[in-house]
Amino acid sequence: MHPVETDSYVLPTNALEAFINVCCAWTNSNVLGALVPGLQRVGKSFAIQYFMDNHRKWLGHSVGVVSVEVLFHKQTSEGVFFGDLLTSMRCPTTKRRPEDRRALFIGRLVESAARSESKKVVIFIDEAQILDGYMFRFLTGVHNELWRLYKIKALWILVGQPELETTVSTYLAEGKRQIVGRFMTDVYVFQPLSTISDFKATLECYDRHLFHPSGGPSFTAHFAPGPCAAGWGIADDSDIIWAGVERARASCGLPTSSGMTMQGFTTLMNHVIRHGLPNLRAGERLTAAMVDQAVIATNCMIFEQQEALLATG
Repeated sequence: MHPVETDSYVLPTNALEAFINVCCAWTNSNVLGALVPGLQRVGKSFAIQYFMDNHRKWLGHSVGVVSVEVLFHKQTSEGVFFGDLLTSMRCPTTKRRPEDRRALFIGRLVESAARSESKKVVIFIDEAQILDGYMFRFLTGVHNELWRLYKIKALWILVGQPELETTVSTYLAEGKRQIVGRFMTDVYVFQPLSTISDFKATLECYDRHLFHPSGGPSFTAHFAPGPCAAGWGIADDSDIIWAGVERARASCGLPTSSGMTMQGFTTLMNHVIRHGLPNLRAGERLTAAMVDQAVIATNCMIFEQQEALLATG
């Protein structure tokens, strides 16, 4: 099946490119840790996976890269914490003792770094806003042991919700400068699709940067071969799609000129591409009615309403 039909593709957006650039800059410097806060559903987790899958294009074999996710528990013990990290790495364990789980986690990091040229490992931690002082103590111990016993350098990139951005001031106020110095040297705010220029640049990905199969037609050309042969691309109708989103936001009581979450955007565009583009003939283009129908059919505004509610909360 086509990736649009299975929703199994990643858009190389401007926000994604900026994220990659800053992560590469951190990796090539002496930064020990950094924060990446951002709104829900703007593509942060996809960005992590994209970096994981493609980091050798930009960094070669100079570093190892791993990704873990923090889970919420009312009470978190050392064993539960490291067990969750191992499970998120697809390395679940039946070992019960906390020290065994910790050793396994460190072993995975050592294994990743050992295959790199600089003996360095980049560790992405998703949902990092869940981390508390107790968990940071566990991570500090891991960081210190990697260097003390194995001479492995670690870069921790903590990715999470907007409240992550306030952690620096919180820990500084509490006198926990060692945590800030080790895990929060820099901050990069992951940006949503917030302007019509963002929309157009992202739509151009379907026309120019996404192909299926590799070397085959672009996503747009696959579903609308006639219009594409005549020189049309879906980015040419970015103003029509943007206007449709603006109408939908206004009808839901949401502020306009605020763009769209990545999940809402791909939900809408998958429907437009699958059901709208095949009906276009050479010389035709998208209409406002087609965009409005896609908004209704996908209920994509639910993601924008949820994000607005979370932002207000």
